[in-house]
Parts: sequence; C-alpha cells; structure tokens
Amino acid sequence: MQSLILSLFLFVFPMFFPICACHVRNESNASPQTPPIQDVDFEFLDDAYFVDVPPEEAVLAPEIWDVFDVNISQVDITKKLVALTFDDTPARNLENLLAVFAAYNEANPSCKATASLFVNGYLANPESTPLLTAAYAMHFELGNHTYSHLDLTTLTEEVMRVEIDRTDEILEKIDGKPRHLLRAPFGKSSQTLQSQANAPIINWSIDTLDWTGVSAEEICNTVLSQLFSGAIVLMHDSVENTVDALKTLLPALKAQGYQAVTVSQLAKIHGC
Repeated sequence: MQSLILSLFLFVFPMFFPICACHVRNESNASPQTPPIQDVDFEFLDDAYFVDVPPEEAVLAPEIWDVFDVNISQVDITKKLVALTFDDTPARNLENLLAVFAAYNEANPSCKATASLFVNGYLANPESTPLLTAAYAMHFELGNHTYSHLDLTTLTEEVMRVEIDRTDEILEKIDGKPRHLLRAPFGKSSQTLQSQANAPIINWSIDTLDWTGVSAEEICNTVLSQLFSGAIVLMHDSVENTVDALKTLLPALKAQGYQAVTVSQLAKIHGC
C-alpha cells in the first residue's frame, strides 16, 4: 500500500508545478525610494528554532525531500499560504527587496513574510554573497537555479551535474546544506535532468512576467487575481517594479488571509 501511495504521489506531484514560458534577465538599477538594508533594524529577527510536523500531516515528505529541519516557527498554519520565489538572484536590487521584507515583518510580527531565492552561481561574488547571507538570516530559503543559467535539457549529463553542483557548493557555504531545491532555467526539464538533480525541481503556478517591464500595479494584480492557497509565484529580484510591487503586495496578501512562506515551508505544512 505504501508503495502504491508513493507511486501515485510521484506521478501527481509534478503536475502542481506547470512549466511556463522562458524568461530573460532584466537587472534594473536599485530604487532610490527603497531604504537600504543597512538602515533597517534587524533586532526583531528572533533565533530560529524548529517545530516538527505531526506524522499524519507529512507522511510522504521525508521520502521525497527531507523537510524535518525546515523552520516553520513563524508560520501561522491557520492562514492560507503562498510561496514567493525570486529567480536569477542575487541581483543588485536584492538589497532593496530584503529591506521591503524587513520593514513589513517589523510592522507585522504575527504574520512575517519570507521567500525562496533561486540563485545563479555565477552571480555570487564578494559583493553579492553577503546579501544571500542576510537573506538566510531572515529565514529566506536559498534554492539552486544552476551556475550559468543554461538550458539544461541541451547539456550532457556531466555538464548538467557541474551546473547544479557548483551552485550547491556556493550555497552550502552560506546555509550548510549540501543540496537545494532546483529551479531549471526557463522552466525546461527532462527525465534526464530529473535523474541528475537529486532534488525536487520546482516550477511555478503564477508567473508575474515582471521581466517584461510591466508596472508594479500589474505585478500585484497578476498575483492577487490568480491567487490560491498553495500557489508558487515567480518573480525576479532584479526588477525594480517587483521591489515596489512588494510594498503593496505583502500587506494585500495579509489582508486576504495569506502568509508568504518559502517553498520548503509550504511543502512541510502541506505534507508534500
């Protein structure tokens, strides 16, 4: 019976994450209207501690991806949950994005927001890596978006593994984890990639298309009009309008009974 349930789970799970059209980078200049992160008081960030999910709420999760040590201490499980994710990070606007989250969390201690950052390894350098460290300290999740942002389905298995492993090694120096959730560039996957990933491949259910130059208002409207409990939203920290949109979006999510969480928090609480 357990084997049958697991087989059905493995078949159904990928269907929750539709593959969307490819996207490109758009590294805008940082918004002068957003306070720099160094001016934000981070004393409200309490120490992380771990809460176990009851077995009946996470029967299969450890067999797919170990979420035992995922911190859900700041998640209100009575709320609807949405996972905000940012690709092609760390970009120059990540500093301002973190400042928006920090300001919101300070004003809303009972409904703190966090997100998953899918990192391109080649963007991690002495200037940008401290931003990833700051994000991790704020309970953001670090995910793998490969090293070079190439279409993995066009690569050999050997090059595929190098693209994944190089970024995992960079992230391990920050969060201590040898493997990370993987988002394939352009949302392009294959059976070969799935066999090489050694981690769940995370796509999305709401694509804001923020990289196309849509306004902050349009980004908010896209998310709110397509929103459902368990949704995974695709955005980019390089887009200035996305940073501005979050100033409205985070309070709007709370007003509609939602809390913004990481992908792994979402998986742990939903037991998937």
